[in-house]
Amino acid sequence: MKHSERRSAFQMLMICRPDWEYGRNMMLGARHYAFTTGAIEVGNGLLKPGDSVQEVVRRQHIDGIIAVIHHREFEEELLQLPIPVVNVSNVLSSTRLPLVTQDDEQVGRLAAEHLAACGCTTFACWEQKNARFSNERLHGFREALALLSPSAPCHTSGCGPIAKEQGPELIARMRRWLRKLPPQTGIFAVLDPFALHLLQAAREESRPVPEDLAILGAGDDEFWVDFERIPLSSVKLPSWQIGVEATKLLEMMMRTGQKPDGSLHLAVTEVAARRSTDVLFAKDEAVKRAVAYIRQHAAENIYVEDVVRASGISRSGLQRRFSSVLGKSVLHEIQRARIARVQSLLRTTDLKLAAIAESCDFPDTPRLHVLFRQFTNRTPGEYRAMFRKK
Repeated sequence: MKHSERRSAFQMLMICRPDWEYGRNMMLGARHYAFTTGAIEVGNGLLKPGDSVQEVVRRQHIDGIIAVIHHREFEEELLQLPIPVVNVSNVLSSTRLPLVTQDDEQVGRLAAEHLAACGCTTFACWEQKNARFSNERLHGFREALALLSPSAPCHTSGCGPIAKEQGPELIARMRRWLRKLPPQTGIFAVLDPFALHLLQAAREESRPVPEDLAILGAGDDEFWVDFERIPLSSVKLPSWQIGVEATKLLEMMMRTGQKPDGSLHLAVTEVAARRSTDVLFAKDEAVKRAVAYIRQHAAENIYVEDVVRASGISRSGLQRRFSSVLGKSVLHEIQRARIARVQSLLRTTDLKLAAIAESCDFPDTPRLHVLFRQFTNRTPGEYRAMFRKK
């Protein structure tokens, strides 16, 4: 009996580190698709030092691989295999294997939008050197700032991979860098662990966060965001959905023998806001009062006139100041805050859309649906599917 006739399901090997939430969620997404379809069985991807991937593939009768690829040597080893491989790491400057990852330029754009909404007068970015995802996040960050705050300075610094750069030396470098940054600076760290180190460096420099510096990470790793005394704001990445889409692609390749061209970059749509960026740098007290009122009443159907009364000045005056300070209208900020509340409920609860609409005081579900799509380019159902882990 031929090998292909012995089994009804493909054998898939996943090679990634489960010690980071990104890797765990990606694996869970892949397993969810495999178990739901019944078309794929998932093998053990925890390779021991010295293990030959080729030997593991032969021993476990593997038909396809999903792998996190950070080094050219490993990519070359996988390219020598007679089976399809999908890469789920956007580290290499280019890859000869099909790639499924997040839209890293959009990560940077969301970071810029979030920090600009805090009223930051200066911006900064801590990058990871020689990593494509970092370069793309920085490019998106600068691109958005050129539109949002074209006159604001943007400072950059960085280091190598976090696994090689931890410890007192990295904190010391960050402290020296922070000394050069003026008050009211918004800092985007391309990974959560970098942001956590920056929080520590800021504390040692007596630079209060967020009152002096607003710090934002990327990854929204549950372990890291609450690791420090000040909870970390972070750009959420669609790691679970990356696992699903990578497995779909691998299944197609295993079935057809085809190797697709190009890469798949999944949308990034949300910043999980926490204490590290909970600030509005603005000398305009009326704008501060208005924004505070909007945030406090994000789950209510408030109107511009409600915000005007809270601000203590005229409607025309508030609209003019809002545009000058934040670069947006009062109505836009109201709607943005309300949709952010809906996103949180879609992500963290199983409430039906009608119940969410009622909870957030929308007049009806269709109105919520329309506004949600305007702000996210997705339906509520599509958005929720990105974060389903079960």
